[in-house]
Amino acid sequence: MPLGLHTAELNFETIKEIGQEGKNSQVFLAHDKQLDGEIVVKKIEKSKIYNPAEYYEEIKKLHASTHSNVVRVNYGCSDAKHVYIAMPYYKNGSLKSIIANKNLTIREIIRYTIQFLSGLHHIHSKGLIHFDIKPDNILISDSNEAHLSDFGLTKAMNTFGFASPDQIYDKQVPPETFRSTDKTIHFDIYLAGMTIYRLLNGESNFHSQLETFENQDDYINSISTGNFPCRKSYLPHIPSKLKKIVNKALSVNLEDRHKSVLELINDLSDIDENLDWRFKKSSITEEWERNNGTHTYTVQVNLSNLQNITLTTTKTNNTTLKVQRENLHCYNNLNSGSVLTKIKQALKLEN
Repeated sequence: MPLGLHTAELNFETIKEIGQEGKNSQVFLAHDKQLDGEIVVKKIEKSKIYNPAEYYEEIKKLHASTHSNVVRVNYGCSDAKHVYIAMPYYKNGSLKSIIANKNLTIREIIRYTIQFLSGLHHIHSKGLIHFDIKPDNILISDSNEAHLSDFGLTKAMNTFGFASPDQIYDKQVPPETFRSTDKTIHFDIYLAGMTIYRLLNGESNFHSQLETFENQDDYINSISTGNFPCRKSYLPHIPSKLKKIVNKALSVNLEDRHKSVLELINDLSDIDENLDWRFKKSSITEEWERNNGTHTYTVQVNLSNLQNITLTTTKTNNTTLKVQRENLHCYNNLNSGSVLTKIKQALKLEN
């Protein structure tokens, strides 16, 4: 074969659409005819990319950012109207799809977070700012590892460490968005903090806060003053140390945030409290459950009567299934002002 440029044909069959990535692209589950396997194909309209020289920019950034916690690119190709990026198919979905169905334990959240932050740290080391860190863009592999994806908004930093995105995800907006066009890696650190916040407190908490804004000005003001997201609105089992770490990442002032992703990773690695409680919520109950191998502890709060809230704590033998009440942590006649303290006391149960 002579040296030089060659044009070859690639064939894939789209099976179903699995995500609307943005205004300019769609994502499909597809069958790769050459490899005889399932892949994900991101389809991008050329007409929405103003500079033809940038058709393959996202593919190049993905390829340049090869890391064990960054989604790899299989190949890139194009036809007359579209650019296609082929990537592995992650059947476990994204962190967003996972937390839509259940709350994660603190141990799970820290594990996934350190993994995707490791990928983000690598991206920063390559001189890039991601600009789109969110639960949707963190995919879970077959080996249950978190991988950072979607480089559609990623930009290279200039020699001074600045870059400016063409657009931003409007549900996660750092305060500096409204003050300056030049952004630094602290933009990604804020987005990472917001992502951790959502993982800790759940999507319903996050979206219920968003729904309180009557107009865009209120939303912008709340972000700029550090009132959104609410830095005091954490579930009772979240340790104070972890709340401080997340709130630091969400600082309005850049100089108050972590100086690097590595600093954030190191802080998270020190969390060792309440790691295994899993929170569940129904229309009238809130429940925390922890399995230590031999016993399962359950702390349940019944909120059907807010003037007479009951808290019940039980310990179940995993072998005999015998249920024992932990009477020191069972209460009647609690109100909304006293129940939080009692929940936190019950969550301190020794094995």
